[in-house]
Amino acid sequence: MRAGERSNRPMEKQKGAALHGLFTLKAGTSESEFLSAFESFYGHLKEMGYVRGCRMMRRQPLDGFGAPLPQFDYHVEIEFASLQQDQACYDYVKKNEEPVRSLHRAMNATVKRGSAYFFLSACI
Repeated sequence: MRAGERSNRPMEKQKGAALHGLFTLKAGTSESEFLSAFESFYGHLKEMGYVRGCRMMRRQPLDGFGAPLPQFDYHVEIEFASLQQDQACYDYVKKNEEPVRSLHRAMNATVKRGSAYFFLSACI
């Protein structure tokens, strides 16, 4: 397809929802330390059947482009099959019972206190 041409193909649509987290690591915490803790937490949620995918991204700021966002260095996107699946996962983590309690705390211990922002998005 050439620049300026429109595709006749329909937009690919997916069902589901995603939890987004924006955050900065605690001083002295390496990216590999965080990723190890995150992978343990996420892996447990995957084994339990709550999540279907994730993406971990490092922020690349664009000077002078768009509205300013809160300060953060990382963005994680955790995918769910539906809003109901996200809610079930949230309820599971909120129970604060083992083993998810220890996994969640280990991951959170690597994140700078007060730096995390979360939002949920749903496919349309």
